[in-house]
Amino acid sequence: MKRMKSLGWTKMAALATGALVCAAALIGLAEGRAAAQQGGSLGPAEGETLEAWTLRWMDGPVKYISTEEEQDLFAELDTTQERLQFIRLFWQRRDPRLRGPDNEFLQEFEQRIEYANENFGNGKPGWETLFGHVVLVLGPPDRTRRELGLGAGFSDRPPILWSYDRLIPDWPANESLLFVFRTGRWRLLPPNDDFGGVDSMRREMERNSTFIELPTDMEISMISVVDETLIRPVDYRAAMDDVRATVAFPDAQIPFGWEADFAAGQGGQTTVTLSFSWRMGSLIFHAVEGTFQTEMVVRAILLDESGQAVAETSEHISVEVPLEDLERRGDEIVERSIEMQAPEGSYTLELILEDQLLGYRTIYREPLEVPAG
Repeated sequence: MKRMKSLGWTKMAALATGALVCAAALIGLAEGRAAAQQGGSLGPAEGETLEAWTLRWMDGPVKYISTEEEQDLFAELDTTQERLQFIRLFWQRRDPRLRGPDNEFLQEFEQRIEYANENFGNGKPGWETLFGHVVLVLGPPDRTRRELGLGAGFSDRPPILWSYDRLIPDWPANESLLFVFRTGRWRLLPPNDDFGGVDSMRREMERNSTFIELPTDMEISMISVVDETLIRPVDYRAAMDDVRATVAFPDAQIPFGWEADFAAGQGGQTTVTLSFSWRMGSLIFHAVEGTFQTEMVVRAILLDESGQAVAETSEHISVEVPLEDLERRGDEIVERSIEMQAPEGSYTLELILEDQLLGYRTIYREPLEVPAG
């Protein structure tokens, strides 16, 4: 038995440029027949084009973990292709292992965004708050204390003290972070110890000011923490030159197809085989060691009426094309399939395309009837 589905996906800006373009970015579902959702603060919003997403990318959470040099260079980029290449190199620069599709730094950063949004969101994303800013750079605190009793009138709310087990670069040993609430906003006070070359007059001004969000000491410390994440050198400008020297596929409606086959499985279950097809020109590639490569992880999950996962599977998909062949092979079809075992029933099929190089995921959902095996 077979159930076939062919989807027309919305236009994606400037596809398959010479130095880039990563896993099939499925942005927005045509005909409104299923939900397409992207990876929150790091990825495109639902229906957002790659061009719009890349234009605002540096204004998101990454601005807190980027260097001043990276911010200046990103502002100079003119095209979607250049910005996508920059984003890939940005995460690659911070990848502690550089093996396989997983980037531990990126995964940890996504968890910090989630933590900040869950704990500090109040009318705006939690990562945009002062607490979120600190979490994105230093991570969540190891210990939190409240009601420290600093005296009446010092703060409109009980102060909050954050402590970390690890040493923070350019921050005094055993010095916790003290947040106080004044005139309608949270502030981080400078440390009690006199260190770091900050003169006493400036320290006192920061301690009593209601406008400065981060004291000088913490700004210095955060710059040091960001610098520590730069594990390997990258040549952004050379990569941009490569992008500008190549020819992109034209914008086009992206055909994305999938079909489901059903067969008798083991133990009375049904074997569900999902087959996928992409036009080569709809994928996004990176130039790696003389070839164009695209990497993606496709996950398929069957959810019952209560939203519980009944069956799931995943597949790492890699496509590699010689540099000189990519343009002429734009209409070539790429096909892959994955399978899982499931009992008979009515489900929601959730297809997740994870692009960890660019830091977002796309989720597609549609009802699926699984017949008896």
